Amino acid sequence: MANTDLIDRLAAEGTLSAPELEALLSTYTPADREYATSRAYKVARARFGTALHAWGVIQITNECARDCYFCGIANTAADVTRYRLTPEQILGCCEEGYRLGFRTFVLQGANDPDFTDDLTTDLIWTIRRKFPDCAITLALGERPKSSYQKFFDAGADRYLLRHETADAEHFGQLHPRRNTLANRMRCLRDLKEIGFQTGPGMLVGAPFQTPERIAKDLAFLAEFRPQVVVVGPFLPSPTAKLADHPAGSLEGTLFVLSLIRLMLPDALLPALASLTRLHPRGRELAVMSGANVLLPNLTPPDLRSHFGSCDAGRLSDEGVAAETARITKRMADLGYTFVHDRGDYRPAPAGGEAKPHRR
Repeated sequence: MANTDLIDRLAAEGTLSAPELEALLSTYTPADREYATSRAYKVARARFGTALHAWGVIQITNECARDCYFCGIANTAADVTRYRLTPEQILGCCEEGYRLGFRTFVLQGANDPDFTDDLTTDLIWTIRRKFPDCAITLALGERPKSSYQKFFDAGADRYLLRHETADAEHFGQLHPRRNTLANRMRCLRDLKEIGFQTGPGMLVGAPFQTPERIAKDLAFLAEFRPQVVVVGPFLPSPTAKLADHPAGSLEGTLFVLSLIRLMLPDALLPALASLTRLHPRGRELAVMSGANVLLPNLTPPDLRSHFGSCDAGRLSDEGVAAETARITKRMADLGYTFVHDRGDYRPAPAGGEAKPHRR
């Protein structure tokens, strides 16, 4: 079967068999990628029109107790300037973002044990009280289910936690033995069961990744049906243990992003800043491949270079307002506009309007 036929079936049925997914990922050509991009673009435009959601990212800490081999802020990473924002600093970032029209704040951190349940819950409550019309998204790593429940009850709406790989052997090649895929999947199931808009995802081109393993990722996403999927390229960090592995490709990342849009037409798909490390207009290319969320950085500019994650884009010391204006103009040049709302996941029932979120 031709790859274009497989792409059409993926769009129609929402998934393919594991051998079909592997075959597609192993043999696709530039023409196949362009076909998938065109189809994904049309799906996204039909579902979301010209509207893009803007979620303001606040990188609240780069302190981490984990030692993931691909991560530039792992606890054994050398030459990392560590920081932890105070609640007052975080609220200041939210206030600036709110003035600029952001109605979602993403609190992104590492597995920082000093961000305890009580501290995090108090922070969520405070943001919820000060900005009642905003959504709160967390990206704070693996936690017990009881912690996730506290965060949800305090007012958090979404939780982003990449599964990274759906292959247990591959997971073991990227992490110390004490970290397991089983626990990562447990976290994702707990989050979805509690009621979070849940965002797994992976790095395309990660060390030891193969078409078979990416096929497993896509099969997992088709089965899990997440509300958000966070996909970006692997970018080696000089402070990581896997620093010598090459970066993922722009083309491969955009192809996977397009396939996910065809599989999950209602999903929220961010165009990550990390794509700008591969191409100056990487975010625009992602939008043209089916993405519908942008994540401008609200973190103080002097701290951004210390976060060191694969999500980091081209480093800039421009202020939040200037960066937001630049991104807004670039998207306007493509015919898109930012909508000043929470940017919630809203599945569209057949023949009906999108369902409102719980808040």
